[in-house]
Parts: sequence; C-alpha cells; structure tokens
Amino acid sequence: MKRGDLMRLTVAVVIAIIFIGTGAARLPIGKAAYMHAPVLVYAEPFLDPLVVTAKKIVSSRGEFRRATAAEALRMRASGIIDPAKFARAEPGEEVPVSITQYCLKGTTRRGRFVRPGIVAADPRIFPLARYVEVFMGKRYLGRFLVDDTGGNVIGATLDIWTPSCRQAARFGRHTGKAVLVAKEEEHILPQTLVELDVIPNLSAIGEMFEGLAKR
Repeated sequence: MKRGDLMRLTVAVVIAIIFIGTGAARLPIGKAAYMHAPVLVYAEPFLDPLVVTAKKIVSSRGEFRRATAAEALRMRASGIIDPAKFARAEPGEEVPVSITQYCLKGTTRRGRFVRPGIVAADPRIFPLARYVEVFMGKRYLGRFLVDDTGGNVIGATLDIWTPSCRQAARFGRHTGKAVLVAKEEEHILPQTLVELDVIPNLSAIGEMFEGLAKR
C-alpha cells in the first residue's frame, strides 16, 4: 500500500471513531426502539355535526277523561280521590258530561233563587258564576249559568234546573258535552253552528226536554 493511501485510510478511521464515540453516528448492530413525544394531527371534518334533540310529547286534552258521576261517587265512598279526575275545565274545551235535571225550590249555592237557565255542577270542574254551553250530540241546548251545586252533582256532570219535577224524573240521565265560556266572551251571544239543531230561547228548552223524556 502506498504511503498516500495509508494516510487517507488512517484519517478515515479516525473520523469514523470520532463520529461513533460522540453518538453522531451508530453502527447497524442489533435492534433499537425509539420513543417519540405524541404528535397532534389535525384534519378537516368529513361530516356535518349531528344535532339530536329530545322528542316533544304534547298531551292531548281530547284524550283527557274526568270522572263520571258514578266514578266520582265511588271515589268519595272509598275516601280515595284522584285530583286529576276533577281537573278544572279550560275555556273552549269540550268536556264529555252526563246531563240530568233537578226541580228543587229555594236558593242556589250562590244565594239566588232557582230559575230557568241555571245548572248545578261540580265547582272543581266547572267554576261557579261561569257560563257553559251544553250539547247533546248535534243538538245545542243553550248557554247556562253555573249557579248551584249538589251533594251528588260531582264529577263531569251537569244538573239543569227545571220547574217540573215530573219532567226532571222522566228526563233521566243523558250524555253530552259542555264547553266552558271564556270570561272575555261571556257577553258575546253564541253563534248558530253549522249542522246544529239550535234551540232559539230558554222557553223552548222545557218543551224540548219534555220531548226527550218521552223517548
């Protein structure tokens, strides 16, 4: 080997030893695991965010059922009263009711003399001094003032006053609907409804009830 080549080899070996000794270079001997700090990777979302809301459940007043007179009497006898069965009627709500008649003389719960055009009702459902419009099927019976109560007039029932006890006995019990009139609409006379057999005045109601009692 020539002198010049020997010198270059010596220099190369010295440089290699320096690199290896300082850690600047490593020999490929064995296997080594290298640990790196976590790296955050950012990317654009591929899907729009999905917004999920709870389903709204709206109770229907039409499905709400108050206690009938018979149910209310049974609850009173048992001493177990369900307040939900005696919920106050809302203005404009059609409340299924049973309809009877009474002929007692004297004064009403509000201290007035009984007279045509008044009804006795359960004040928990139909408050005193308010008006209700009463229907039997498509027959409109008229607008009545809730002016009285009664020991057995409880639950969804209306007891219409009549001067004839014979008529009240023959009338029995019928089913119908009652609509509580809003206070701000009490001064407005009820309009004739389509396909309703409207009773024109209170004097005709007695004759109509007499006819119903004969059926």
